[in-house]
Amino acid sequence: MRYLVGLLVATVGLWCLPTPAAELPLLFWDAADIADPFGTIRFGAHPLENEGRAVGYPDMQYGCETPGPEGTTRIYGWRMQNWADAENRVIQVVRCTTEDGRRFSKEEVVFEYKRSQWQGFANLVYRPTDGAVFLFSWAEWPGKLHVFKSATGDDWELISDDAFQGHDASCFFWHAPSKQFVVVQTIVQPYPKRYPDNIGELRRVLSFLRSDDGATWEKFSPDFLQGAELWTPDERDPADLEFYRVVLFPLQGRYALLLNEYMPPPSEANSRRALTKHGPPYMTEWAISRDGLNWARDFRETNAFEEQFWLALQGPLIREGRLRFYKPDGLIAGLPEDRVFYATCRANGEFSTPPFTMPAGGLTLNADVRYRPAEGESGQAYVMAELVDGDGKTIEGFERQACLFENVDGHAQPMHWGERDGGSLAGKSVRLRFFLRDAKVYGVFGAE
Repeated sequence: MRYLVGLLVATVGLWCLPTPAAELPLLFWDAADIADPFGTIRFGAHPLENEGRAVGYPDMQYGCETPGPEGTTRIYGWRMQNWADAENRVIQVVRCTTEDGRRFSKEEVVFEYKRSQWQGFANLVYRPTDGAVFLFSWAEWPGKLHVFKSATGDDWELISDDAFQGHDASCFFWHAPSKQFVVVQTIVQPYPKRYPDNIGELRRVLSFLRSDDGATWEKFSPDFLQGAELWTPDERDPADLEFYRVVLFPLQGRYALLLNEYMPPPSEANSRRALTKHGPPYMTEWAISRDGLNWARDFRETNAFEEQFWLALQGPLIREGRLRFYKPDGLIAGLPEDRVFYATCRANGEFSTPPFTMPAGGLTLNADVRYRPAEGESGQAYVMAELVDGDGKTIEGFERQACLFENVDGHAQPMHWGERDGGSLAGKSVRLRFFLRDAKVYGVFGAE
């Protein structure tokens, strides 16, 4: 009995613990980022924008960025030579530099390796724990993964010529929380396609593997798969959808993923039928993750490459506050790094943030509150914000009507309540309650 009473007291004590304060910035990517919504709060993602072409960008697939000498950085990419001669194909690692992500210089080939049946798909990954760079490249069919390592980017060694076998499409990345390499690997499985293509009645889906050294790999199943070995389309997806491959990267302390999707058309209507039974791409979807392993597909209707209709193999490179993906011909697709995902409500809506500790310098708001009126009408977009305490009560002097944004757009708009910026509440746990209409709210940051 004494044990049960102690257990009950301990359990009640846990229930009574205060909710840990969230850290700034506060991001609004999905429903887990908000509380107590009113109205139809939606979460959106932007398609990548066409930024034109980079100057001096080498003919290469972008790979990774590493620190260089004296505070500089180095950009690594790769390209395949002698493609028409399958027995004598050569993969090259190319290095160059850039300051702004628009102009590139000092192109040099730092490594090349000749092998028959290179499959033309590779990734370059930087390991920050020791500064090494890894080249993962596929050969033969079914693919054999070749792994090369360089301690400095200059001298390379082959550490495996058959690390594992599989489809060539893949995305290798360094997973900082676990200090391991992880790959989201395309794999094929039997499937009764309505319109079989170049691989017949098989479909492309995704699997997960991890490695401590880049050469020895093991399969694993992230929690979001609920014990399943493969990441596959679900009942919300179109019929015959396939997961072709992904591009995965850290963003704002979280992770984002571009999911390249495919579905074969009827052979008679295949726009590529003169060349192959393989159909054209379908679309590229955004997915999000807190930890880089467990993924949510909340933006299925947004084609991230709607304006481009191509997908990089790796990236992005972040410069000038923008994330940028590169085509070998230098074409750039990009977005502001702090404006990929957002919360919005077309009609009147409300939501609260998690509790956070008020900084001494106050807060700034990243939001697009521009009017989008029909001809002859006034705009409707607005955002208001109030500060509330732990009981959800408005803190006196920080009411919503004193913090109103109308027909403005900015990444760091100061949040003021009259003459107050919230600094008087520094160190206290507070929440923001937002009121909005036809506006995009991206995040809340501490004022610098």
